[in-house]
Amino acid sequence: SKSFLVTGKLTGISRAEVKSLIEENSGITVSAVSKKLNYLIIGEKPTSKKVNYAKQLNINIITQEEWLRMLNKTS
Repeated sequence: SKSFLVTGKLTGISRAEVKSLIEENSGITVSAVSKKLNYLIIGEKPTSKKVNYAKQLNINIITQEEWLRMLNKTS
């Protein structure tokens, strides 16, 4: 299963809802950027430290829109 981490504020959805949606689609949410992370979802005012670290580790960095599109394909 894929792992996700959100940084920054997403539009019209709470962190709890994000977590539920990811888990319903057999993904997992993690609390920190690491080599095990598959996708970093970026909202408004993301933490630059997380973004830079994800880039160093070559982790997929996606927007809220891209993430929602992924969900629609899998569900």
